[in-house]
Amino acid sequence: MKRSYKGIADEMIRLVEREQLKDEKLWKLAAGQFAGTPDDADHGWRGEYWGKLMRGACMTYQYTEDEALYEILRETVLELMSYQDREGRIATYSKEAEFNGWDIWCRKYVLLGLIHFYEICREEELKEQVLNAAGRHLDYVIDHIGDEEGKKKITLASDAWQGINSSSILEPVVRLYQLKPERRYLKFADYIVENGGAEGFDIFQAAYEDRLYPYQYPVVKAYELMSCFEGLLFYAHVRESEKWKQAVVRFADRLLESEAVIVGGSGCQHELFNHSSLMQTGTKYDGLMLETCVTVTWMKLLYRVYGMTGNMKYLEEVERSAFNALYGAVNTENSTCGPETTFDEVHYREVYDRAVAGRGGCGQVFDSYSPLRSGIRGRAVGGFKSMEQGKEFCGCCIAIGAAGTALTAFAAARNSKKGIEIGIYLPGQIRTDIEGVPVKLTVEGDYPAGGEVLVLVEPEKEADFEISLRIPSFTESVQAEVNGEALQDAQPGTYLRVSRRWKKGDRICLSLCWNARLVFGMENPEDDLSSRHVAVLYGPLALARDQRLGAEGRPVALGDGKVSAQKKEKGNIPCQCLFDVAIGGEAFPMMDYASAGKTWRRDSQMEVWMQADRG
Repeated sequence: MKRSYKGIADEMIRLVEREQLKDEKLWKLAAGQFAGTPDDADHGWRGEYWGKLMRGACMTYQYTEDEALYEILRETVLELMSYQDREGRIATYSKEAEFNGWDIWCRKYVLLGLIHFYEICREEELKEQVLNAAGRHLDYVIDHIGDEEGKKKITLASDAWQGINSSSILEPVVRLYQLKPERRYLKFADYIVENGGAEGFDIFQAAYEDRLYPYQYPVVKAYELMSCFEGLLFYAHVRESEKWKQAVVRFADRLLESEAVIVGGSGCQHELFNHSSLMQTGTKYDGLMLETCVTVTWMKLLYRVYGMTGNMKYLEEVERSAFNALYGAVNTENSTCGPETTFDEVHYREVYDRAVAGRGGCGQVFDSYSPLRSGIRGRAVGGFKSMEQGKEFCGCCIAIGAAGTALTAFAAARNSKKGIEIGIYLPGQIRTDIEGVPVKLTVEGDYPAGGEVLVLVEPEKEADFEISLRIPSFTESVQAEVNGEALQDAQPGTYLRVSRRWKKGDRICLSLCWNARLVFGMENPEDDLSSRHVAVLYGPLALARDQRLGAEGRPVALGDGKVSAQKKEKGNIPCQCLFDVAIGGEAFPMMDYASAGKTWRRDSQMEVWMQADRG
């Protein structure tokens, strides 16, 4: 399926490609960590950056098909493979220090990067070289990690987070097996699952038994936990294991129950699961929450669960995370860090100024944390590491973001058994083949700011197939028609499935209607008990107050508890949409969360959760 979108999804992908993924200096820096005789002396994660960037870049290339990007990726893959030693190692750790700290985590990302490039590579000889390099790289790990005498247990190959970072290598192990089905790779995947993922606690069995929420596990590092379950999903598919498929689904359901927040993503105690659905209104962590690495991994895991189950709730969470948390983390205004007043903020801003920018040193492409209570963006660099003797710097969220922006485009539409399914109404064109017939669909509308959607259907010749259209669960009423003929079975929270003989020029019109919704925060023990907190949703969008609009920080008088939102002209503040919101008779402006706070300074301090007087 070929997609060519317009609007925010395309803008985000193109910005990331232009400002980050085509930065050859960044690729040289990331690959250069493996050169010579490396020794990651602080047992850090510098070796993750190349593979993270490569995964997102390959996904981006699959969307843009930009030749200049392909050539950059080809060159950096060749450079990386030139650093592989005779034993197959591609590592930032010396042999004396290997299999400690984040070494296997970094080797996981090398493997993922090579696999993702293999999938887009157009040259058979180079594909063979890449697959051979990936195999030798994994073979070395298998020769040294396991339960045989002289080998190191995988959950003891790291002193961080009970070894779940090491166990997350499960995904690329299975993916390499799918490309190169050698028995030792599947056997190694069996070993990882049988060891339970974490030292002293079987995270996979715990998910299957479904007795605990993830924040109740003895290890709650959000990103790494979800990475392990991404791997388990691949493993379950290859092993045709219903048990492990159920374990992944139950883990995802527990996440949605206990960790989902108002803007998508999770983790309100820095990068940790902490019952975020409850704790999201608190002030204790002052904006160091909702790490972008967590948001992207959250989206990837839930989209894969959606692909396995077809349950719309997982896709809706991907959509919410994309339009809010993810796009809010993209530095669309090329913001840099100005002077601040507190010690912590000065420290964080100095870190930002030193980090790899991808824009000639002008500013980060991705922010690392997203505030929900009154605060600012641009607070800190997640996964910050210095490289090249302190001359250059990078961070984990800088490297992972491109995978999220690309994923959103692919999540919007997919082929189904009977035709095509449109789940997110991104404006633009979709081209695919349905039983050998080329079909082009053109989607028009201003979703998610509005619900008027037009789909133009253009098969190369008349053909019978099904078009499935998501009717979002937040829709209050819906009207649907094909060529002016009303359809009666469109219901919120379901797919409208239209099967017919389609011909060029057929038109599907959807009118999805919704109003602003007032959401009350749960009773958080961190909150001031004399007040409560409210937020405003509009379709899949969370709305935010921004200091540039005024009213940020003022308590809201609830009155009768009714809310309304009227669209208004955007003015001179860049945003996707702007509203006059009225709550209890008081009106004030709010914008979409993804656009709020984008100066990264106090002049755009913003909030989603607003303090409300109980009276």
